[in-house]
Amino acid sequence: LIQQTIYYLIPLENRKILHKSIGRSLLQSGYTGPAVHVLAVDQINISCEGAALSSEERSSFAKINVTAAKFAIAASSFEKARSYIDAGMNLLEPQHWEKQYSLCLQLHEMSASVSYMHGDVRNMSIALNEIMDNVKSFEDGLRSSSLLVKLLASSAQYKEAMSNCLAVLSNLGEEISTDVSLPIVRSELSVIQTTLANISVEQVQRLPRMTDKSKLNAMQFLSMLCMYSLISKPMLLPLFSCRMVRMTIEYGFCDASIVGLSTAAFGLFTFTDDILLGYRIGKVCDSLIDESPNRHALRSRLCRELDCSLKVTVEPNRTVVPLFIDRYNSAMMTGDVESAMLCLLAYCTGSFYIGTNLVSLTKTFKSCIEQAANYQQTNALHVAMSNFRAVLHLTGRSNVEVGIKSYEELEEIGKNTNSQLLLRRILMSQMGNHFYDRNWVKVMELFEKNPPSKFNNVLVTGRALYGGVASLTLARQTHELKWRRIGEEAVEKMTKYEKVSSANFSWVAKLLRAELHYLNGNLELSEATFKASIRAARDNQCVHNEALVHELYGIFCIENEMVDNGAKQLQMALEKYKQWGATNKVNDLQMFIDIVDPTSLRALMNTPI
Repeated sequence: LIQQTIYYLIPLENRKILHKSIGRSLLQSGYTGPAVHVLAVDQINISCEGAALSSEERSSFAKINVTAAKFAIAASSFEKARSYIDAGMNLLEPQHWEKQYSLCLQLHEMSASVSYMHGDVRNMSIALNEIMDNVKSFEDGLRSSSLLVKLLASSAQYKEAMSNCLAVLSNLGEEISTDVSLPIVRSELSVIQTTLANISVEQVQRLPRMTDKSKLNAMQFLSMLCMYSLISKPMLLPLFSCRMVRMTIEYGFCDASIVGLSTAAFGLFTFTDDILLGYRIGKVCDSLIDESPNRHALRSRLCRELDCSLKVTVEPNRTVVPLFIDRYNSAMMTGDVESAMLCLLAYCTGSFYIGTNLVSLTKTFKSCIEQAANYQQTNALHVAMSNFRAVLHLTGRSNVEVGIKSYEELEEIGKNTNSQLLLRRILMSQMGNHFYDRNWVKVMELFEKNPPSKFNNVLVTGRALYGGVASLTLARQTHELKWRRIGEEAVEKMTKYEKVSSANFSWVAKLLRAELHYLNGNLELSEATFKASIRAARDNQCVHNEALVHELYGIFCIENEMVDNGAKQLQMALEKYKQWGATNKVNDLQMFIDIVDPTSLRALMNTPI
């Protein structure tokens, strides 16, 4: 208090002179670390408020604010960075684009970048428009072009975002045709399969560093194309990733090379049956990321390709899903809000599929939706809403204090923005709702309305489960051959995935085989396989999967006059669903249990016709 009183006794102009003197002394002290520089700039900025500064001082002080902003961004202090950027802009000359072009360009690029990190679309647009109106060359506009692509993608304008990337690549000498078909994709990937069949970390590390600036810039825009094609037009993804791999081999290695290798691995997983080669390449990429100074940015950027697809398919998914929240934290640390929201969305969705308690998951989904809305990441927002609807259906809750669009509204958005990711997630969410309601006809209406994908993804296994159980049940009830055929295809698909990872898929494959044995009239084998599925689900440690198998086994028992065991299995399913927090499902199953009470059933069976 005494120090503050003495400070304010000093006349204002003298205080400003004192602050400027302290700042200059710190800058000239020889200590070049971030803490000293930031402290010096804070002192000088206080002295600049309302002060008459020379042209040299204004330019000098603007430059040190740029450096301070860089230090703040590196420390993930984005609010502080914004204050330095604003201070630097206020110090520019009236005709700054003519007199201070490089400094002005740097400040506006940083302004757009930090605005993006805050989800401040308005100020980001203002900064980018200012750059586009004044930039002197194509090369000078590359950074703003990449930010414009991110701005377009944040509002789900994927077609425009990808067109901008392709235009930039054309100017960089990289012409890429977007006319694509599955044979073209598989032809590209067959070359990559041969090229990367024996890839190792050591082989990649022996490559020279990429130094050609044009190629380095091309790799950055190809990386963005990989990200947005995955959402909007997945078939293009292998073309972009294969181009990145070839450029790496020809021109050398850079951080974007890891993106190219990771997406090539994802392409092998998605479009071929060589899932394990894709996984092995992904493990090489993991090692390369660990050794990169930009490991946080790369891990979060590649969460979908490496973690959400390859790892979660091959490794026990309960051990993989917790990684997604670490990826979210890495992205927020580096200011990559786009990747952060996608990682948080993956954590929410993955938590649902590993049977996390739905009450606690409701809170996580609400946080994801609120953050995606705050940062104006519309695709993550709408996919989160679609997935959250599945949670709400199972819990029976409606008042969750956060606005959720209907499936119809979300589907319209998905079609308008050509977000294939959103449309696929809506389908799976709706199929899952009808599946847990045991409304097999509705499940298959959606199944037939949306034909199966020609390639693999993590949703394929869910589709096989929902469609497989529903079709095999309808085949028993209607004796229609088309339902049998769909069910047999689901069994074949899940048997293939069981070979890739028994930990994740053995319980599903066994459950579908149990239903197929039941359809074929082999009741003894069906019962043994149901029991094997229960054991596998228990080993999988996902309570909702165990609940489901108990439920279907219980129904099998009751339909085949094993009433006491059927009632026991249904009661076990009820307890597991309670653990999951699926209140609406619990109520539905309890009503079914009351109807099939063993005493009532025995009386019915013994009633003469």
